[in-house]
Amino acid sequence: MKIMKHFRILIILFFVVNLFSQFPKYIEDEMEIGLKLFTNYQFDSAKTIYSEMRKKYPYEPLAWFYLMNTEYEILKNNGKIEEANDFLLDEIKIIEPIFKKKLNNVENKVIYTVYYGSLKGVGARVNLFKSNYLMAFSDGLKANKLIKDAFEMNPQYYDVYLPLGSYNFYGGVMADHYSAVSMIYDSEKKRKLGINQLKKAYENGVGAKWEAGRILLLIYLHETKNYDKALKIGEKLVTNFPNNLDYKSLYIELLINLDETEKAKKILKDYSKFYEKYSKNGKNMWKVRENYLQAVLDMKMENYNKSLKLFQFVIDNYNLEFQWFKVLSYLKIGQIYDLKNDRENAKKYYILTIDTKETTRAVKDAKIYLEKPFKIYK
Repeated sequence: MKIMKHFRILIILFFVVNLFSQFPKYIEDEMEIGLKLFTNYQFDSAKTIYSEMRKKYPYEPLAWFYLMNTEYEILKNNGKIEEANDFLLDEIKIIEPIFKKKLNNVENKVIYTVYYGSLKGVGARVNLFKSNYLMAFSDGLKANKLIKDAFEMNPQYYDVYLPLGSYNFYGGVMADHYSAVSMIYDSEKKRKLGINQLKKAYENGVGAKWEAGRILLLIYLHETKNYDKALKIGEKLVTNFPNNLDYKSLYIELLINLDETEKAKKILKDYSKFYEKYSKNGKNMWKVRENYLQAVLDMKMENYNKSLKLFQFVIDNYNLEFQWFKVLSYLKIGQIYDLKNDRENAKKYYILTIDTKETTRAVKDAKIYLEKPFKIYK
């Protein structure tokens, strides 16, 4: 099971970060417009762009691929995660032959190799979550090979540094958690390499730029806690894409960690306006994320009893696709109990954090605080 756990992280990685790449010239304008709409959570408008592209270029796999991801995001953001994953598996069966045909007939293969690798990564991630381990393993290996092939074709194709950087950084993170992986990776070296590659994608990439920025923001906020570097990226992301709830959520949490509580309060006050048009399930999903942010804010303001209730709400009602914020909620409840001098309950929640077996900074921190109480130094 540990091997499957390691593999799960890498598959999630491919699915999350391999959605974007530089575009062929003849569809460049349409793809860039669609990408901006997609990234700004204007999914219906992005869907219109990609639907028209698919009609105009029926043998262009990128149009199919982006339309698939847009429809997936519409389902997911409305709380239909199971339906969204089933939809992906059906679409992959249709799109894969189109990629294969394109790769046999195009001179510049690097773009389509990256995207074909992305498609296989999507399939691996969904199959893994459905416990189809053999299919997940097979697709994951193919995805990894395709991305490496694309890099060898053209190391100056900067968008390929997005999946490479993410893969290397989180490979290094896993090495810190599991001895089996540490035998393969020099964790510190891998993490540094990964961050440098992600910076290349963010600074020089085209389609990869904003997703690389999101991953860097996530890393600086939750893994390395380099809040100054996170702030530069976060401000740019929320300025360019004000409707993107994920960017907004990370930025609010960053502001809280920087003691910019009044600014965080102001943005959080309007948070629900950005998901009010979603379905009931979608609203419930984003409400969990909103309560997590409010809990972090209350903890920073030393409203510990209110914060405890909100973190417990997040845990009891958790409905997000990945477990990251549930794990953080366990950790922060433990920290609050330490601040309230309730060591017994603090240890209980640190153990719950560790028992998730997630490969995140929160688990490493929980192991530290299990031995030594959490304190705030002013």
